[in-house]
Amino acid sequence: MSAPAPQTSPILSVSGLRFRYPGAQTDALAEVDLELAAGEFVAVVGANGSGKSTLARLLGGLERPTAAREAVACGHDLLTEPGRLSARQDVGVLFQDPENQLVAQCVEEDIAFGLENLAWPSGRIRERVDEMLARFGLGDLRRREPHLLSGGQKQRTALAGVLAVPRRILVLDEPTAMLDPAGRREVLAAVRELHGEGLTVVYVTQEMDEVTDADRVVALEHGTRTYTGGVRDLFGDHDLVRRLGLGLPAAGELALALAERRVELVGPPLTLDELVAALEGVA
Repeated sequence: MSAPAPQTSPILSVSGLRFRYPGAQTDALAEVDLELAAGEFVAVVGANGSGKSTLARLLGGLERPTAAREAVACGHDLLTEPGRLSARQDVGVLFQDPENQLVAQCVEEDIAFGLENLAWPSGRIRERVDEMLARFGLGDLRRREPHLLSGGQKQRTALAGVLAVPRRILVLDEPTAMLDPAGRREVLAAVRELHGEGLTVVYVTQEMDEVTDADRVVALEHGTRTYTGGVRDLFGDHDLVRRLGLGLPAAGELALALAERRVELVGPPLTLDELVAALEGVA
């Protein structure tokens, strides 16, 4: 008889998580439970005001929970100040506006900023900055001033700066919200590659086309977790999608429009490739 598989502890675990902003009458987050396995890609969705960005900041150790039964990220207790400070080294957070994270005079100095604050030796900093410049296709821009970059270049620079410090979890708070289609593709490609290499990803978004790569979706509604499960199961529940104000990926919206014309597809298709394949099956 074979031995049972070893149980792996979650890399992040929060239970009964609550947060209320000073002066507010209600909680921004109430009794939220969430566990992440190492290497998992979890998308967090919900309407404006549902608590997505608040959750992102709490997971990154940037805010103190009002209360929780448990709140641990990479072994660090998010309920304590020392734990939150330690978590910030293991959990990187990328915000939607890269301008908020670009603080230096040029790209390479920006990438080096966090390493300098951690007092890395200068030789190691140079090596790591060169690695990040190459990794994110920024080598030709190393001396470029941030305000001269395109939106996608700015966000890639901010991402390179976040990941210059080795991380175990990457939390992205609507990272493509301010980007044009080209910049959005650049950032999504970088995130897919990072996840493919084993980085744990928490991806906050209101763009449903960006959810389709996730292993799992968590939906928030008025500060509570309303849904956690597979991407396809979420988008297959049209009543829940409407209630949460989410919409469908573009392929799913097209499939619904076709259904109104009595073209029934097996699905729902989540990507344009799936839609094309489904239409070929109908033909």
